[in-house]
Amino acid sequence: MLNALSQLPTISALRSVAAARANEVCAPVSFYFGYWFSHWRA
Repeated sequence: MLNALSQLPTISALRSVAAARANEVCAPVSFYFGYWFSHWRA
């Protein structure tokens, strides 16, 4: 039980890092597609 509790901060840290990396990738990609789509429609 103590071991599982000590692992929780590590898991949450990994999740926050994964979320930050996903945001790093998704934000420019979604911006690029939004930009391309708006110009393609015009």
